[in-house]
Amino acid sequence: MADSFTIDVDTTALLAALAAIPEAVHAHLKAAAKVTAEAIATEARARVRRRTGQTGDAITVEETHSGDGYVIYVGDGRQHVGSFLEFGTKFMTAAPFLFASARLEEGAHDRRAREAVQAAIDEQGLGGAA
Repeated sequence: MADSFTIDVDTTALLAALAAIPEAVHAHLKAAAKVTAEAIATEARARVRRRTGQTGDAITVEETHSGDGYVIYVGDGRQHVGSFLEFGTKFMTAAPFLFASARLEEGAHDRRAREAVQAAIDEQGLGGAA
C-alpha cells in the first residue's frame, strides 16, 4: 500500500480577498487617475497660448458621468477655441497644449497605475515578499 496524506485547507479568507480585488483596484486606480488628470490640466494651463488667459482658466477636470475616471476639457463658453488652438484651422496653425500635456504624463501615469494595482493587492493581504 502506498503512503498518502490529505491536506485540508480553509480557503474562505483567500476567496474573499480575491473577490475584493476588483473593487480595491478600481478605487486605487481612480485616485491615480485624479492625480494624472490634475497634472495634465496644470501642464496644459502652462502650455496654452495666452492672449486673454480665458482658455487657460477654462481648462477643467471633472469626474466622468459613470464615475470611473476623469475628463479634462476646455469649457470656456467660447465656441471651439480650445479645439482651434489644439488642432489649428485653415486660417491658423495648431498650437497644441492639451494632447502634448497628456503625452508628457504617460510615463508617470503608468507608474501610478502599477503602484495603485499593487497597493490594492497589498491592501487585500495578497502581496508580500517572495
